[in-house]
Amino acid sequence: MQIPEPVSIYFQSFPGVITQDLLRYVLGAGGVYLIVNILLSTRLAARKIRGENPPSGQIRSEITASLRTVLIFSAVGTSIAAGKAFGFFQIYLDIEEMGLGYLLLSTVLIIILHDAYFYWTHRLMHRQRFIRKLHRLHHRSYYPTPFTSYSFDAGEAVINATFFPLVLLIVPAHPLALLFFTAHMMLRNAIGHCGYEVFPARSDGRPLFDWLTTVTHHDLHHAHAGWNMGLYFTWWDRWMGTENPEYHRCFAAVAKPVRRLPVVVPAAVVMLALGGYPMNAEARQERISGHWVTPGIGAVISFEPCADGSSTLCGRLVWVWSKRLTRHLKIGGIMIRNLRWTGKRWEEGRLINPEDGRTYSGSISPAGPDLIRLKGCAGIFCQNQEWRSLRSLDPLHRLRRLDAGKP
Repeated sequence: MQIPEPVSIYFQSFPGVITQDLLRYVLGAGGVYLIVNILLSTRLAARKIRGENPPSGQIRSEITASLRTVLIFSAVGTSIAAGKAFGFFQIYLDIEEMGLGYLLLSTVLIIILHDAYFYWTHRLMHRQRFIRKLHRLHHRSYYPTPFTSYSFDAGEAVINATFFPLVLLIVPAHPLALLFFTAHMMLRNAIGHCGYEVFPARSDGRPLFDWLTTVTHHDLHHAHAGWNMGLYFTWWDRWMGTENPEYHRCFAAVAKPVRRLPVVVPAAVVMLALGGYPMNAEARQERISGHWVTPGIGAVISFEPCADGSSTLCGRLVWVWSKRLTRHLKIGGIMIRNLRWTGKRWEEGRLINPEDGRTYSGSISPAGPDLIRLKGCAGIFCQNQEWRSLRSLDPLHRLRRLDAGKP
């Protein structure tokens, strides 16, 4: 019996399609997990969005569910390959037929259309009548990992895969455009579930590219499922009022502001300005060390190099006036971490408020041998304090002794 041509094409194409889909998942989810969650986890510790780790067995369950998703994606992808042979889908093979500009434009267009499709289908799946059947498995990963990116119920996998044939009915695409799109989809999905904020911030703590969804943006969705439905962009969430109102504050607490680009000055000019001697950058660094007192003598913080062996500065809480006011940080705990010298001040650090446990982006500016000025920001809201060195309070200690009749 002769096998019908569509069926023959389908079975001939399936091994190649599933190999490609499986490889994309392994390299995307596995690669992000290896780099971010294992190799760089210590270096990115200050950027970890939530302190808890996934429960035992979660990753194994995610991989098992993801293999089913790969199978469903491959089945739909193979249908596209078979349909293309009969002219059902607009896939062209010669780049010159449409031009390089269209290749780039179509790739961007497909990404934008996918974001819109994802937002609305995602929002639909969160309706009470659908979430248990279509989307419950994905939200069992309360603390997501890169492997969560494909951990779907079968129905959700089918809905996500359906975008591919739909978009190819209306947008002519080259295989390279589809390759770029699927690679971008996998990478953004895996990074969005990694649990570490790897997107850069501006100096005020807001995302450098606020129109892109960050890791914090999607992590908040897993923590509070009614918010942040977008995949790549924040547009739909803001237009439809579904962005978590705490998003920017949470992002600022873990994101790292980008460094200002240094001004490049010819070496000859520097030598001339310094009288022929190069300036030692380390010598210009205004170090902060020893014990410092907060306003009202509420607490004493000891500054020291951070334990990771780098040139960063950390502050440890060593004494408090009342433990009731510092219930979110124990004596000996790190209150300030990962400050870096940027030429004028110590910046890019994280400051923990012992009273409420919240973390702020912060900087410290030396203002004299016994005075430093601190600035802590959560988004656009900032507070300033002045701390004095403990040794500067020695005159007060001597006055107290004299008042007690002691030398």
